[in-house]
Amino acid sequence: MSWSAWGCALAFFLLGALPLYNIDAYGHLAQGRQIAELGYVPEVDLFSFWQATPQPWSNYEWAYDLLTWLVYDSLGPNALIGLKCLALATLGYLLVIVAYRLSDEKIVAAPVSAAVLLFLAPMARLRFTVRPQIVGLLLPAVLLMGIHAIFSSATSARHRTWVVAGLAAMQVLWVNMHGSHLLGLLITALFLGFSFRTHAFKSMLALLTLQVGATACTPFGVSIVTDAVAHVFDPAYRDIVIEWGPWSPDHPLYLLLGPVVAALLVLATMRPVIRSGRFGTAYAVFCVVLSVMAFRSMRFVAHQLLLSTPLIAAGIAQTRWARNLRRGVLVGVGAAVLWAAFMSPRLEPFVPFGFGEPRLGHAWAAADVLNDHVTAPRILAPIQDSWPLMFAVPAGRFLVDGRVPFYGPELIRKVTNSFSDPSAFQDLLAHYDVNAVVVDHTRAGQAAAVEYLRRSPEWSLGQVQDRQSLYVRKDASESLQPLQVVGPGYHPGLLLEPSTSDVEIERDVRLVGHHQSSTAIEGWIEGLRLLRPLARDGDRAGIRRYQTDDERQAARRAYAALTRAAEVYPGFTSIELYRGMAALSACDLDEARDALARAAYSGETRGTALASLELVLRGGDESQRSAAIAQVESLLTRPRGRDDPWLVAIREGADVRCP
Repeated sequence: MSWSAWGCALAFFLLGALPLYNIDAYGHLAQGRQIAELGYVPEVDLFSFWQATPQPWSNYEWAYDLLTWLVYDSLGPNALIGLKCLALATLGYLLVIVAYRLSDEKIVAAPVSAAVLLFLAPMARLRFTVRPQIVGLLLPAVLLMGIHAIFSSATSARHRTWVVAGLAAMQVLWVNMHGSHLLGLLITALFLGFSFRTHAFKSMLALLTLQVGATACTPFGVSIVTDAVAHVFDPAYRDIVIEWGPWSPDHPLYLLLGPVVAALLVLATMRPVIRSGRFGTAYAVFCVVLSVMAFRSMRFVAHQLLLSTPLIAAGIAQTRWARNLRRGVLVGVGAAVLWAAFMSPRLEPFVPFGFGEPRLGHAWAAADVLNDHVTAPRILAPIQDSWPLMFAVPAGRFLVDGRVPFYGPELIRKVTNSFSDPSAFQDLLAHYDVNAVVVDHTRAGQAAAVEYLRRSPEWSLGQVQDRQSLYVRKDASESLQPLQVVGPGYHPGLLLEPSTSDVEIERDVRLVGHHQSSTAIEGWIEGLRLLRPLARDGDRAGIRRYQTDDERQAARRAYAALTRAAEVYPGFTSIELYRGMAALSACDLDEARDALARAAYSGETRGTALASLELVLRGGDESQRSAAIAQVESLLTRPRGRDDPWLVAIREGADVRCP
């Protein structure tokens, strides 16, 4: 039993070894930093500007926020990750012990539980990040251990009293660290119901009474509970926060298959556990309730997968044929270890094992600009960018951020929908006096907002990264040097214009700088810079074929630079289109064909259609070329095609072929 528990603890420690990257983590660190700087827990919101005066806000994770900030500030991100890994190791250890005790101390239950846990853990790993959900996984396991001691006839009355006191104290901590403390009340209430007319009843009743009392032991009184209950049961939030709703085809399939497999295993193995006594019966009911919760809301998937494992293992251990499982279990544990090691990096969250703080994917470069050039930033950003910006821009205030229940579903939906509606977006900016906007230029749903800001004379492009563009209102900063030739995201801007000077491009390249989250945008800028001499009429008429060896080498270097961008965002239409045209300019036709096919993956555009025609004309056989020429002539007869500079250029260069 001991080696199984310690082995599972080690495995969970390693599975939790993920670099610090989660967006929620930075929001909680910002909130913890604020508490530390103020010296008290504020009762009103000081992060937003959606109301003229600060609004009441019950931060029901304030203790977690403060603790993690103190660790991060004093010891760095690796200490924070290590603390989280220790919590996960404790969870793995406790779950094996719970399985062993739930099986009436059948030795085989421990390795079976270790094997099942390692099999299911990769599907629960999306919760193994630095987030307060770790508290919601660990403390239920501690509570179940304590309740088993209360139910056990071997526990003395005095020991039972100490267990109740310890669990009640833990509940006070839990209430101030995470909203999952409501799960603690549910667990105790379920087991209390099955303790009636047993020696455990009085202790369980006392525990539930103390837990209910603990809900008021917060800086906010009972409102910390009422707020949590309100958003849990309000169905409107499930349409806004994807992980709060049930599984849908937009989610990975394993997040459905995992809970289904776990639920079936619970049903298949619960009978011997139920027969073992009241604790086993209550645990079986608890697992059924967990399964219902997991199918209703994905936030409980990890709870169901992990906390159901002790019952599954205990049920298997109490079957008649369990005595013959010992050798097979060892093989199963080994297979589960290999499964966990292989599958964990391939499922969410799609990051490798390790420590550190890579700072990838977040708007850190935009944050540097805001810190240096905007005195009082009033920031509008998608929720996934607001949380890291809350940490990176201490002086920033936000229209909305990750605290969805604080703002309510109506405002969240209004702000989110505005990114795709230019009129609503413009009204929103004016109504709330927004002076800085971060947009995600890789999302189709925010393309309208990007285009509005790009064309508006009131806004300047302050920074671009692989995923984000920062716009600053012109009257909000006197020192900001805006980008003048680089466009937002993967828009050519003025990079291909003949009138743009090398000095202007160099200036923008310096302003963009080198950041960990700028690999793609740097490749994009460099690729278009190399294609400038080969561009016909800026970005309006495609890229011509090389005429000298130097031009061919420049086109190939442009293709290599754009490939770096495509490796970050494979299939992104504009990146793949220019990558294909660079290869076509160099007469590398196989590479051009592949890139243009990728560019058209999301649907054909004018650019992909015309570049594909040029590909046929430069490398097709005579019948293909004749059909392409006929198509060009047909397009030129249409009203829109008659003056299209790209079509005109294709007709004029119809005889240009690749050797």
